[in-house]
Amino acid sequence: MTAPTDSVGTFASFHATLRDGRSVIVRTISSDDAGGVQAAFGRVSEEARYTRFMAPLKELSPAMLDQAVSPLAERFLALVAVAGDPKNESIVGGARYLGAADGTCEFAILIADDWQGMGLASQLMKALIRDARARGLSRMHGYVLAGNRPMLDLARRLGFEVGPSEEGPRVKLVQLALADAAARGI
Repeated sequence: MTAPTDSVGTFASFHATLRDGRSVIVRTISSDDAGGVQAAFGRVSEEARYTRFMAPLKELSPAMLDQAVSPLAERFLALVAVAGDPKNESIVGGARYLGAADGTCEFAILIADDWQGMGLASQLMKALIRDARARGLSRMHGYVLAGNRPMLDLARRLGFEVGPSEEGPRVKLVQLALADAAARGI
């Protein structure tokens, strides 16, 4: 994997090989990805959609889809993991963070069911962490359902603190000081 941010602050796409030998290209999302994002969302199980959005969604609304593929903020990064060749590619995962004026950012991630457990979420999270730190953000956080053991375990492995959230006992708040991530080699 190459460094996710080049010297001018632009995310540099990278090739990622997963535990099972499959590979993807991780790159920034673009407005041309709208159809691919909606198709990918349709291939994600109801349970995985609920785990990510904490609500039962059958599809992304036009507004949600537009927001996903057209990030406007300077402190925003949205990535997609794309499998296949350029003529027959498929989005199999995505991750994003949105930064706030106070130097913090909130992340979110969604991986297609048949690509979970292969290390893709870890690679996407590390790319988000490195990019956020390179942009001068100081802290990353996310809200994770208490029953989402794989995401909570990943957060812990990456050095996130896991604690209660204002959302109640069903939702955990995971937080990471980005300087600590650098010290851990992320």
